[in-house]
Amino acid sequence: MEHDKRTIIVREIEHWRRSKLLPEHYCDFLLNLYDASPAERDTRVMGISKQALKNSNWKNWFFGFGLAALIAFIVLHFNSFRFPMQIAAAAILVAGCYTAGILQSRKSPLAGYALVGVGSLMLLGAGVYLLRAYEMDEAPIMLAYVTFCSFVWIIVGLSARLGLFHYCGWAGLLLVYAMVLNARVDLDWIGAQVSWLPLCVVFGWVGWLLHRASKSTGAVLLLVCFTIWWMPELHLLFSGEADLSLLQLVFLVKLIVAGSVLFGLRKKWIEWVF
Repeated sequence: MEHDKRTIIVREIEHWRRSKLLPEHYCDFLLNLYDASPAERDTRVMGISKQALKNSNWKNWFFGFGLAALIAFIVLHFNSFRFPMQIAAAAILVAGCYTAGILQSRKSPLAGYALVGVGSLMLLGAGVYLLRAYEMDEAPIMLAYVTFCSFVWIIVGLSARLGLFHYCGWAGLLLVYAMVLNARVDLDWIGAQVSWLPLCVVFGWVGWLLHRASKSTGAVLLLVCFTIWWMPELHLLFSGEADLSLLQLVFLVKLIVAGSVLFGLRKKWIEWVF
């Protein structure tokens, strides 16, 4: 095969790799099949293309370093801003990270996770910092803000198809629910089971209904269901109101039940998740 034709085919294979049109090992097989030399291959490190860096425009570099300088300036002078300006600056940075993360998640999942992760940390950290700085850190307000952050994480996780952040959103809501229960109700062992296990059934049922439309959503809801299964015991353990001998026995029984159910239904939930 002529060199020019082989080069075109190699570039097309690299395009398939970047666009996730073919799995990674198929692309490697095709590259080996056409005997592509290292110079012809588009090497990627952490999702970043070597050829893209070589052929990048100076405007991209200027924009990247300019954005980094802007973020550094906002962070260093954050305390000198007035309250509305602080909220606007934090919102712009968080929205920018989320937008870039959602756009990058299709091309480079690692970069998408990194950007969304930075945005999520800024959303939570900046909000908690401002609430404490302006003495608005009462428990109801803090719980309301964590609830808001959790809903944002769920929406962003669904939009970018990043299951980790989708799960973190539900985990945040479960944490808020546990703290409200602990503050309002004195639960015994039966009360803890009644407070949590119906939620376990609901999440499992909704995940089963949605797994055909979206496997990633179904898998996340299955993981949330599995997490809630252990929440009554964790709730009693951290509240300090648990009989440790009874707690160990219940934990062992629930472990056996969970293992038996997962083994018995393995053909169904494996198809559900994978």
